[in-house]
Amino acid sequence: MKCRDFGCVLRTFAGVLDVAGAPVARDQIVMFAAVFDAHPTSSVSDLVRRLAALGVAGSMGSPSLGDVARLLSALKGFLNKTAKTTVLTDVDAIEKLLRDRASMELAAFVRITTQAAPPHRPATGRDAPGLRDDLIVHYRDKLEAALGDEEKFAAIYNDLRANTAVGKPEIIVLANQMTGSGARTQDAALKKIWNRHQSLIVFKAKSRATGGRSAA
Repeated sequence: MKCRDFGCVLRTFAGVLDVAGAPVARDQIVMFAAVFDAHPTSSVSDLVRRLAALGVAGSMGSPSLGDVARLLSALKGFLNKTAKTTVLTDVDAIEKLLRDRASMELAAFVRITTQAAPPHRPATGRDAPGLRDDLIVHYRDKLEAALGDEEKFAAIYNDLRANTAVGKPEIIVLANQMTGSGARTQDAALKKIWNRHQSLIVFKAKSRATGGRSAA
């Protein structure tokens, strides 16, 4: 499975967790999905091998990789009867990678592994000189954490648009990492970021409406 596809699986799982009333678990999965968004064309098995070889180590903290591993174990149980064997094998490999680093802080792991990503930036056409990876990680983490919260997301989004230190290359890469698809212009990239947030808002509204009718 390609990393971009696995990232989509994780975001779908995050949507299920959100509907189930588990926002903390949802945010952990959304944050973890950024690892795969940063390596969209790699296979999951190749990425796991590269990360294992890196021997990444970072600060201990909460939420931890052990927390995410437990969520992946639940996902694997859900997929066990329906998913292909290759998908389950990928989940197993990722879960093992996380359990081997169970006490490591999730945010630190995401930061290290996304910064280690090769320059797969098809939307830019070439590697942009002086690309501000720190700003990409900063805004991605904040936007991912605020997805579905209209007030918080709008504030961060508007700050991104107003920040003159963030240029077209950074915004295009940011959109690629958050949505798994490229954009040719800054405006198109910003629209993709905003549309992902709006899609989650609509999904949550429909879920609440359905729950309300069921409870009536």
